[in-house]
Amino acid sequence: MSYIIFTAGDCPRCKIAKRFMTERGIGYEEIDIKGGGMDTFRQFYGANRSAIFRGKDGIEFPVLTDGAAVRQGVGVIIGYLIAGTALDSFIGRSQLSEGWIDGLNISGGDPPLTEQLVAVLSFLKKNGLRLHLDTNGKNASVLQRLLEEELGDRVIMDVKGPLPLYGKLLGKEIDPDEIKKTISLVPKFPKYGFQTTIVPVVREDGEKSEISYLTPMEVGETAKLIKDITGSHNEPYLLRIFDQDACSDERMKIVEKLPHNAVYKYRTAAQEYLVRTEIEKN
Repeated sequence: MSYIIFTAGDCPRCKIAKRFMTERGIGYEEIDIKGGGMDTFRQFYGANRSAIFRGKDGIEFPVLTDGAAVRQGVGVIIGYLIAGTALDSFIGRSQLSEGWIDGLNISGGDPPLTEQLVAVLSFLKKNGLRLHLDTNGKNASVLQRLLEEELGDRVIMDVKGPLPLYGKLLGKEIDPDEIKKTISLVPKFPKYGFQTTIVPVVREDGEKSEISYLTPMEVGETAKLIKDITGSHNEPYLLRIFDQDACSDERMKIVEKLPHNAVYKYRTAAQEYLVRTEIEKN
């Protein structure tokens, strides 16, 4: 298979991707946009605009193509070179800089692919990138393995809510013991935090249903869950306000926006168990 990798001069992540390909004996043609390849990339971008993310700071490099697929970002590229598209649910686009890489959703992928994920993260770590991991409680066994391999510099757990509501909030069945196991693992990483988004919940009562936000009591129960499992009332806990614009569920878009000052009741309820509870800043 023939690969073309578009790079941007001496960008560190481009060097990491090229180093991986060289060490694995993967042949490639490099086109450096800062070394005379800008026109070639512009033509490529014009033909593949939908497959290439362009943020407010421009296009992230490296960008790789094998003539059929287009992959962008060092983590995504190495994941693709190791396992094709199989790691896509584990590894997404990174939005962090200054030596950090994120887009690593530990709960999103398939646990049998743990070894391939470890291979990707090990290479990124070995080459100087600090790993930010996200989890919602699923795939505790994967998180355990990454802890054992020291492949997580920071972990943020999105604790959906109290256990009786967890499956509904996550949109899939859960094993409560797996959620508890993940909570117990998170504080063992060098840097970590817990967070809960105050989201609308579809609540059924017989044949009727209504949509209402998580209550302060339910957020308090979530904080108590974290405190009881970790054994500490001093865990960092962030309360986030639901972003209707980012929600794909049309039912949730018609729910009245939760006023920012209403979140103080939630913080008070959570601080009974986790004294370091904070409200996300706008």
